[in-house]
Amino acid sequence: MNNYREVHLRITQIGPDSYRVALSSPIGNASATTPLRLTVSRPRELRGQISEALLQSRSRDAAIDGALARLGEELYEAIFPPGRVRDVLTASLGELISSEEQQQRLRLCLHFDPDDAELAWLAELPWDVLWSPQVFPARHAALDHRLSIVRSLDVTRPPRSPTLVSPLQVLLVRAGARGYGGLQYQEEQDSITDALSSISGVQCESLDMPTRQELRRKLRVFQPHVLHFMGHGKVDEDTGSGWVYLRDEKGNPDLLRAQDVAELFSGFHAPRLVVLNACQSARGTLSVTGHGSVAGALVSQGVAAVIAMQFAISDRAAMAFTAEFYTRLAEGASIDDAVTEGRLAIRSKVPDSFEWCTPALYMRAESAGVLLQPAPSNSSAQTEEGDGRGQDRLTPSSEPPPTPVPSQRPLILIRHEAYKQATEQPGPADAPALFAGREPRMVAIDQTVGLEQRDWRNLEAEVRRLAARDGELRRTFAERDADIGYYGFPFVPLAVLAGYLAKNRQVHVFEYLSGRFQWEPGSDTPPPPLNVDVQTRAAGKAARICVSVSELVDLDDCRHVLPDSDVMVDLHFALATRGRGSVRREEQLKAYVQVIRETLDKHITANRDPARRLESVHLFAAVPVSLAFYLGDALTASWLPECFVYNYGLPSEQPRYKWRLSLQAAFEGRRSIKIFK
Repeated sequence: MNNYREVHLRITQIGPDSYRVALSSPIGNASATTPLRLTVSRPRELRGQISEALLQSRSRDAAIDGALARLGEELYEAIFPPGRVRDVLTASLGELISSEEQQQRLRLCLHFDPDDAELAWLAELPWDVLWSPQVFPARHAALDHRLSIVRSLDVTRPPRSPTLVSPLQVLLVRAGARGYGGLQYQEEQDSITDALSSISGVQCESLDMPTRQELRRKLRVFQPHVLHFMGHGKVDEDTGSGWVYLRDEKGNPDLLRAQDVAELFSGFHAPRLVVLNACQSARGTLSVTGHGSVAGALVSQGVAAVIAMQFAISDRAAMAFTAEFYTRLAEGASIDDAVTEGRLAIRSKVPDSFEWCTPALYMRAESAGVLLQPAPSNSSAQTEEGDGRGQDRLTPSSEPPPTPVPSQRPLILIRHEAYKQATEQPGPADAPALFAGREPRMVAIDQTVGLEQRDWRNLEAEVRRLAARDGELRRTFAERDADIGYYGFPFVPLAVLAGYLAKNRQVHVFEYLSGRFQWEPGSDTPPPPLNVDVQTRAAGKAARICVSVSELVDLDDCRHVLPDSDVMVDLHFALATRGRGSVRREEQLKAYVQVIRETLDKHITANRDPARRLESVHLFAAVPVSLAFYLGDALTASWLPECFVYNYGLPSEQPRYKWRLSLQAAFEGRRSIKIFK
């Protein structure tokens, strides 16, 4: 069994053109400040070159090889600046080369925080072409079997892999639709089954050309440990969202975005390993609808490891990679080793092929290693069958029992108070997995002195304090190595602003139910649907969003502060039965947020008609604090116009909406409040 040492690299932004690179390794730690002169233009050019070559059935191209080499050196120079950081890396690699242990390996873990929208573009760069000329002068690092390059996503959602018991369950999905055929599915499937057929304790099943519902049903019933997806993929260059294709009931293409694919596993265990043999399934940036790349969305949903394709890939290269990858897994190799051998198999099948750089390996932080391994050769790992002889069988590696495992990350609880103070505090009984073994650090955002009596003269100052760049809330959200919870009694616009300031940071939000900040246990009973009504007009430049969950948002009240003549699009989200405590389960909250995000994406961000371009978004929400926070998170997309959130007044006040808050202005430190009289 190969022995991996790990080098961890993290990049954080500390200024407009300034980044901090931090490296930790077994032989020492180092950090440095760098301008990180990287752009996405060169990878885009490379992507176009590769696509054009493959259209001409060429897998060898000297110009592409040169582009890969130049990009690899640029990546190396950018993230390993001269000085201590480079010295530590070079020493780590040098120790690996000089080691007498044949099984010694080095795993370079490039950490990306999927909640950091400002640095999301870094995860899309083709890090697999990294070239260290001082240590590996003759080849790219990913082609050396001693070194593994892993995109390690720092996600706080606990792994949701199925219980690993024999048999190991592998599901092969052959996807397609009318007009999207042509892939050599059968040969690829045969190469996988051939690799695993000689090992007992493995159960392979296949699913041909499923619809979305048929695939979800199969995943729910079979609950595979390994999912291998064969099909077509693409990236929407306008929205940054990755897609894969299934078919609908009529056989036409059904495009599933990254988050749609991840939600196929909602409510039950995700696989341990997913292999996406679909072009560009590793690409995508954060958007209103969540994680842009299909691979990133799956890891965030709970999948331990994902192999995806960052460029277009030919059938020949895909089959060469697949055959060798599963052969090495069946032999007990780690995921890392199997990926490297798959790359080398592509080069062997087509000498000097550039397609070796297409597969990309994603793993959850702290999930790297052997996912499938042969059972130990002692008696406990043998089965007595027929003649009584023990037979080796492939078994999943052990994992902790499904009880809360203490995290090494600090836990921070943000208590946000405005219209009244919170006397209760969530604890381990309310979120066992979040609190397991940890005593939280409290951050109190108390605005009751200035706002409890609804004296709006203090409002502008309180918003400036809440949104200050060096304020306590934004400093807390900037602590990327911590887990964060949020609860309290803020006014709706202030809770929306808090979610906006989080900038896609994953935050565990609590709801006040039955006298405690908590969530009710999950249930198989579906929540009441959040109904959507969409109305459009020929005139106007604004989108008016009404969300009626705790009580009804009266459109006539909205018209007093935003007349119909200003509105081009009306979006109304409403529960049939409204009231306080309407949102009681966390999965219910997330389901509603997803409906809202998808509707925003369809009717606002997807609008590319210059004549109907919106100039502002206006939110009128009668919602609980948890949903208000997530609404702020949904409005962080950089391409959205200015967003205003309105606060409802007392029953005796006119107009009923007393003030509004501009999210962008508050974030930038500008005057953000308008009070209606």
